[in-house]
Amino acid sequence: MTHSKNNPLLKEWVKRLGLTDWKIKLFDHCRSDEISMGGCAGCVEYREVGKTARIEILDAKEYGDRIVPFDYEKTLVHELLHLKMCFLTSTEDGFGDENIADRMAHQLLDDIAKALVDAKRKGDHHGLQA
Repeated sequence: MTHSKNNPLLKEWVKRLGLTDWKIKLFDHCRSDEISMGGCAGCVEYREVGKTARIEILDAKEYGDRIVPFDYEKTLVHELLHLKMCFLTSTEDGFGDENIADRMAHQLLDDIAKALVDAKRKGDHHGLQA
């Protein structure tokens, strides 16, 4: 696991999503046993009140043979969207409970992350520079 202090994708997406007031530590290239939540490509732990977060992203080599290919940027955006929409979760630890609203919110976060990354890759920058 490495702590990425100056990750250009993190800086770009923090700006795009309006999260510049958050203090975020990114740990990437994690082994599967280093990720806080098993079976995930990434996870985030945060404190809403202090706007602090820790994001962990799995190393691509650890991802395995899954139906959806590993996409580092989409995973990063997904985890950042948890911060943007933190009011949707029901607990202070950033994980929420497993009620229907939380499951639907998680699916929505993933859909939005995919759409944003796809739009960026197709050149839909809306005046933002990478």
